[in-house]
Amino acid sequence: MKRLIGTVILGAAVGAVPAVAQPAGPGSGEGRRGNRGRALVEYLGLSAEQAQQWRALQEQHREEMKPLFEEGRALRQRVKEALEAGENEFAVGEAVKAVHAHRQRMQQEREAFQEQLKSSLNEKQKEKFEAFKAARRAGRGNRRGGRSGRGPAPPQPIEG
Repeated sequence: MKRLIGTVILGAAVGAVPAVAQPAGPGSGEGRRGNRGRALVEYLGLSAEQAQQWRALQEQHREEMKPLFEEGRALRQRVKEALEAGENEFAVGEAVKAVHAHRQRMQQEREAFQEQLKSSLNEKQKEKFEAFKAARRAGRGNRRGGRSGRGPAPPQPIEG
């Protein structure tokens, strides 16, 4: 039973640890995010004042989130170190639970930020914004290989 629990925790930990330091590939970085932001501004039909307000909110949010991003990196690193050091299941499980709680907190922060953005929109723009978010969620569901889309899912063993 202990071995089964350890295996389950280990499997969850490995699945919860994204690559800690990935090199930036083509199409990543500020340029891509900036283009996406401009496209969203155009899609929503934001006025110059609304666009300026959004940029200010985004910059403020980015600065407020920096410590949380660092905290997440440190938590993921802790899981990696616990696994590599062969720590007991309890220590690994606690580290994984901390990463999970941090991800939930980040999601709450993102949702609160989106509500701030929506507060400056009229009803038609809010509808478009919700449609945009729904389309992004649907697009993410088509990926194989996990949240980051790092390739196809590994082959499954053949039973028989």
